[in-house]
Amino acid sequence: GAVLGFAAVVTAGSFLTGVPNGAQNIFETYFSTLPMVVLIILFIFAFSLCTSSMNLALSLGARRRDFFLAVQGILLLYAGVCWLLQITISAIPVLFQWSRPERWSILTALRGPNLFSYPLLCLAVLCLGCICGLIFVYSKALGVLVVCAAAVLGMFGTVFLFITSGTWDDSSWGILPVVLTAGAVAVVGVSEGFLWRTISRYAVK
Repeated sequence: GAVLGFAAVVTAGSFLTGVPNGAQNIFETYFSTLPMVVLIILFIFAFSLCTSSMNLALSLGARRRDFFLAVQGILLLYAGVCWLLQITISAIPVLFQWSRPERWSILTALRGPNLFSYPLLCLAVLCLGCICGLIFVYSKALGVLVVCAAAVLGMFGTVFLFITSGTWDDSSWGILPVVLTAGAVAVVGVSEGFLWRTISRYAVK
């Protein structure tokens, strides 16, 4: 809900403040970088999901297996919704012929045959957010360190997004896009294993 609401406000604000005609303001900034802002929102959501929400659900009698499966469904739902949102938002400047199309290089790069990059990164960010939340429950100091490490990984995620989407010239990257994609898949896989192990051993407080 927060993601869709934010996207709606930014889109409406862009239309109302003349961004389609070339106006430069905060709405243009948020609209052009919306995929990155969405990733930050997803991380915060997943962090909350696997901290207070987990303890509340288990204290109310939810089985650990059921909670784990519910988390999987939620993560996939959010990744899918953000993927559809990205497709919709990236089509707006093209459909309505907004001026200075170079402003939307990030949006338009995440379309076509490279469309898989964004939902994969969304899923990886959600998984990392869950892991950070779980670790924060056990140790706030360690949790802060893990959040900082996740921020660094987020920077690499941005690089992954640009390289795999073809935003940068990919003629000299060789197999790097494949390696980065495999790395993102590995992050999801390792995160899921850690998530299940932690939830199955979690003691309700």
